[in-house]
Amino acid sequence: MTDAPAPEALDPQRAAHLTDFARGCSAAARAVALYPAGHPAVETAVARLIETAGRVTSADAFRVTVLPHGLLLDSLAPAQPDQAVPELARLLHQHLIGGLVLHDGGDATTWQTLLGLLRRPPEEIREAGGISHLWSDKGGLTNEDQRRSIELREVDYERLLRHRGLGDPATLDQIFQMLLSGQTDDLDQTARSTLAEIIRDPAKLELFATELAERVGGDARAHAETLLHLLRSATELLADDENAPRDEAVANLARMLTGLTAETMADLLHRRGTPAAMAGGRDAVQAVVERMASEDVVTFVSESIVADHGASHRLAEAFQALVPDLDDRRQMVSLVGQTLAKSPFGQTDAFPDIWKRAETLLSSYRDEQFVHEQYAHELNFARAQATEVEDISDDPEDRIASWLATVNDPALRSLDVQLLLDLLGLEHDPFRWRDIADTACSHIEDLTLSGDLERALTLLDTVVRERPDDDAPVDTDSIGSFAMAAVDRLVAGPVMRHALARLRTGDETTVMQVKQLCNTLGPGIVMTLAEVLASERDAKVRRTVRDVLVGFGTRGRDAVRQLLNSPDWEVRQTAAFLLREFGGNEGLDELRHLLTDTEPLVQREAMRAMVRVGDARAYQVLASVLAKGSSRQRAALLLQLTSQRDEQAVPLCRYLLTHLDLRTRSDVSLAAIETLGVVGGEDTVAPLRDALYRGEWWAPFRTRALRQTAAQALRRTRMPAAQQVLRDAAARGAWGVRAAARGQVAQMEGRP
Repeated sequence: MTDAPAPEALDPQRAAHLTDFARGCSAAARAVALYPAGHPAVETAVARLIETAGRVTSADAFRVTVLPHGLLLDSLAPAQPDQAVPELARLLHQHLIGGLVLHDGGDATTWQTLLGLLRRPPEEIREAGGISHLWSDKGGLTNEDQRRSIELREVDYERLLRHRGLGDPATLDQIFQMLLSGQTDDLDQTARSTLAEIIRDPAKLELFATELAERVGGDARAHAETLLHLLRSATELLADDENAPRDEAVANLARMLTGLTAETMADLLHRRGTPAAMAGGRDAVQAVVERMASEDVVTFVSESIVADHGASHRLAEAFQALVPDLDDRRQMVSLVGQTLAKSPFGQTDAFPDIWKRAETLLSSYRDEQFVHEQYAHELNFARAQATEVEDISDDPEDRIASWLATVNDPALRSLDVQLLLDLLGLEHDPFRWRDIADTACSHIEDLTLSGDLERALTLLDTVVRERPDDDAPVDTDSIGSFAMAAVDRLVAGPVMRHALARLRTGDETTVMQVKQLCNTLGPGIVMTLAEVLASERDAKVRRTVRDVLVGFGTRGRDAVRQLLNSPDWEVRQTAAFLLREFGGNEGLDELRHLLTDTEPLVQREAMRAMVRVGDARAYQVLASVLAKGSSRQRAALLLQLTSQRDEQAVPLCRYLLTHLDLRTRSDVSLAAIETLGVVGGEDTVAPLRDALYRGEWWAPFRTRALRQTAAQALRRTRMPAAQQVLRDAAARGAWGVRAAARGQVAQMEGRP
């Protein structure tokens, strides 16, 4: 989510002052809300607040601006605000306090009076004339000294709407009337420009949304309908203006939704995907909702629970629409619980019971779309009148055990799968079949995650059965096209990773099920399998993945060939890795292409693949590239050759030493000799001995370099046979051979 540009950050010292004040004021507010006046906890908290206020006002007045979810000190915000800062901001904002100024530390009476006002319901304060009125001399609660210590500034939304740059009142009234009636196409250019300016400014948008809600009244359905018109109009405006900061404006709209009631949010989300939500071929509601950050969702749920003193069914419906994934929903519920526990609401005695019921409702499975309305009402009533099963003793134990066996996780999972199988087989309407297939795909993902591959395969086979053959024409919006889309979703999703994870601890049955799952999904999973193969260390997983890829045969190789010309070098590296895993010499032409790649890591994988093939044709291809390639390409390949540590590189090096012309490709010979020395082993001694004795009297410098490199490689192998070769050469070889060997023998024996 792209946020609006943040204000300039406070310096660390003043940020610490703001944090200390927020913590002290929040703690004192909780104490005043929980304990009666005169309680030691209240006196201690207020004393600490007075001490903190005195410290932060020692140099100058402490001027705080209140935003809906944050505080500014002298118009600046802390870089990383403490949790207490937004908590105090919400407390002050709900009482319409736009700012306060501390001139000194104040006294206990002053602070207890202010905190007593903050603990009262905002509606009660507004009915009494507002907090600014109560804090004035007309309110009768304060004296001049108290008001001199603490100045309060109350937000006047009506004044702000008319005088703080939202626009001409007549133009604003036109916008409101058009949104309420839904006739947004009649907005003139001036109104459209005004609305676009409001959308791009988060402060103006908040004021605009507040006024819009007041004009609608308490009708949640009408409010949702009006917001739908606003979101659709905003989407059209942003699409028409190429210079508009779209991400910023959409983020402002998403943040605006956090202030909705649960009923309004649920009604608005219910309109997603409807023709009324479409703006220029795009779902306006979905475009805004998907930009809501996690903290925005947490804020919406937390404030709804505080406002309603619990979670309603409408809140649960809205929450589950915002966070459809079950695991994400559980994590979000945990964050909501942590946020509420730190708030004043979380300090009340009733909070544990309220949160327990709210947590259960927010995390539970929804069945409204499958259950008749009247039956759902009876279920809700039954939930309120629940009886503990342990308290019922009129059923024998075997009957209870038999009943429990029908509602445990495996039984319910089996019923879910059977229901989906029946629906997929009975439904012939393409769009309804698509919706059922989407649900089936979600179940397949859950089944693979839980390790129930057998049921996942059963469900997958039913979906794939509707997929047309490769050569068959597919009509748009047909069951066949939707089946292809469902398979594509599974290929791109987590199904394969969940299934492959089961191989580490699974038996042969699991291996067969995973292979069947891969074959059913088809070559589209080659890329996912390639990524797993490149990073996996478990031998069973690697063997199974390799077997699946090879089992695709021509289809698998064709899929790999499509990756060779990818602009992403990591994709090309994966292609080289796959060709190495396929084995054989069918991919030599592709490997030749990758040997001259501009990315070193791609060349390295191609070189490894050549070494892995291990036959004369592969060596011929590599030798040809080394002989005919440019000096830059040859240098890059030789660097990859010398980095080999596999014994399979020995035959390749021997081939290069015997088939390339030493006079024109001495650099290749030197690289092959160095590689033999690094790899080591009995098979390297003979070619290194031949290289040591090899030479041409008419090229003394090249011969000396070759012999010195061979002698050094023999020593590096640390093989007894190689050491004997060096000693024999130092004693009985030709003059140049003796010179090269004696230096290495001296190093072996520790002589200078």
